[in-house]
Amino acid sequence: MHPWPVRSVAIGALAVSIVVGLASDLLFLAAFQFRFDWFLDPARVLGAGAASAALFQWASMTDLLGYYLASGALAYALWTLLRPRNPALADLSALAAVAFTVAGGIGAAMLAMVGPMLMLDHAAASAAADRAAIVLQFDVLLEVVWRSIWQLLDGILLAAWWLGIGLLVRPEQPGLSRLSLMLAAAAVIGVLFNVLSLDLARDAALGVVFALWTAWWIWLLVLFVRRRAPFAA
Repeated sequence: MHPWPVRSVAIGALAVSIVVGLASDLLFLAAFQFRFDWFLDPARVLGAGAASAALFQWASMTDLLGYYLASGALAYALWTLLRPRNPALADLSALAAVAFTVAGGIGAAMLAMVGPMLMLDHAAASAAADRAAIVLQFDVLLEVVWRSIWQLLDGILLAAWWLGIGLLVRPEQPGLSRLSLMLAAAAVIGVLFNVLSLDLARDAALGVVFALWTAWWIWLLVLFVRRRAPFAA
């Protein structure tokens, strides 16, 4: 019998991910003034003003909570419940999830603190050379966090986590298993597009990943709430 606190952790983490994670997505869109073309050239947000800087900070902070810290808690709950059926696979899958939480969380924290500062400095700079230097710093920040951590390392780690979960839940939940494996495949495809600098294809793949990820959260939440195997107490 699985203790109630583990299910509470999972349900709480999933609720936070769904609410706060989606709020983070909307805040990022608002920070970019709902200009989807800015995501192809994110440095454009530097000229968006103080309101966008504040939104950018809140978007990064809610991203840290909704996508990374909550995922760490969920990974612990899933590891606790699924480890008895295949310890090695569960351990490796959970290790990937923990690495995702740490690496991506550091990136989100960097964006929350450094990104808005650069946006405000750019607005206050009067010399063209100063603004050009800030643009360069912002580009480097986004290349490190956005492209290197979130869209490369995180994609690999998420694929490993979803692959493990998909294999572990397959006997009782074949539908959730297929969705998890689809997510793993989509994450790998997104990583490949990112490495090949296929920006439009990469962003399209990311859109698919986030849509499937939201469905995955909701599906898991329903299973936990309804006490369906292998999440029944």
